[in-house]
Amino acid sequence: MRAALLLVPFLFLASCGDPPNRLYGSVSQVFSLNFDKVQAIRVGDEVSVEYLRTSGQTVLAKTVKVTVSIGDIQPVAGTDVDLTAPQANGLPRGTVQRVESTTTDFPLQVGKIHFDQEPVANANITGLFRTTLADPAGRTLNGDFQTKVEAP
Repeated sequence: MRAALLLVPFLFLASCGDPPNRLYGSVSQVFSLNFDKVQAIRVGDEVSVEYLRTSGQTVLAKTVKVTVSIGDIQPVAGTDVDLTAPQANGLPRGTVQRVESTTTDFPLQVGKIHFDQEPVANANITGLFRTTLADPAGRTLNGDFQTKVEAP
């Protein structure tokens, strides 16, 4: 009986983890990080993870959109991909944006994205991204995701 009583608080705490899809960081003092759902899209060598604000089936805004070029990285699963690393064309490997009535680009000081599984069409994936922004300077923007990869 005593062991059962000690187990109850542990089970309660174990069920109180963070949600699988979330956005957080100090950029929330400048921009709202509210969203309703997450989608991942794979087009060629690029993967985007989008945190969407919706009304029914209508997308009102992309609170955050992280896009990364992964074509030359094998395997991607389990790898921390540096979003700021230059590609062969000199452009950063990844971008972070906010898309509402206009698009706001968030230049990165540092950033990484991590996929727990290979981001291929129809795969269920989990992962995270962590960034420090150059503008607004020094603000952080982080996210966790769990979704199915779509291919248009």
